Amino acid sequence: MDAVGLVGAAPANIADYQVVRVLGEGNNGRFYLARPPARLGLPDEYVAVKVFTGTHSEQAYERGVRELRAFAQVASPYLVRVFDAVLQDSFLYAMEYCPLGSLAAPARPLSRGEVLRAVAHAAHAAHALHEAGLTHGDIKPANVLLTEDGGKLSDLGLARYLAPGVTLTGMASAASVEYLDPALLRGDRPSRATEVFALGATLNRALTGTGLYGELPDGEPLLAIRRVMSAEPAISPGLTDDEAALVSECLAPVGQRPATAEQVALRLDRLAAAALGGVRA
Repeated sequence: MDAVGLVGAAPANIADYQVVRVLGEGNNGRFYLARPPARLGLPDEYVAVKVFTGTHSEQAYERGVRELRAFAQVASPYLVRVFDAVLQDSFLYAMEYCPLGSLAAPARPLSRGEVLRAVAHAAHAAHALHEAGLTHGDIKPANVLLTEDGGKLSDLGLARYLAPGVTLTGMASAASVEYLDPALLRGDRPSRATEVFALGATLNRALTGTGLYGELPDGEPLLAIRRVMSAEPAISPGLTDDEAALVSECLAPVGQRPATAEQVALRLDRLAAAALGGVRA
């Protein structure tokens, strides 16, 4: 979730959640820090609530709930826990709150090893989703939440289920286009291969602070898409040889990429361990 471009004060309540403050903006919605209702019986003092932009039908709500239920049933310690979904004009859902922020907006400076470990955990989470027949649909630094021992993948890309018939290009924000395999912009469906591309793009940005296409025009997704479709992705300076090789392989043509997100995760595990002083990569 991106803690930028926030406009307007937070409401006191959303459904039966007591809102504390705005956390940030995400694709097609806004995140709030909130206290959960007693009906959920949670030990957590706080949850993160995402409220999607616009109004949604009962059918859209049911589609979103099905996807969230499937997401919640995937067994991985590297996926955020999802607690609840509510339709109150707009669609909203509540998930685990991670106070350390995300790779896009960490609450404190991160070491190189911590970044590598967080992306590794996101890759393990993506693989667990793939093995369950799901794709995440929006892997990027803002959706890799930080924990004391690594990271968790969050914010399942539900827009494609809440707004069926709307093209991916119509749902993508400028902040997300950098992480999209150009094949998706040409009409392909999300897959293991497209999410391996997203992991490579996420690693490149998280380690270097710069993107594969430079800085895309903020708030202008169509211009960002045009840039991505007309330029080749360029790996940023500042990566080690091993890191650059992994990013390059993730961005390679389909068929030349690592076959699974798990293969990416295992390589990142080794790089993280070496950076954190564990074992030689």
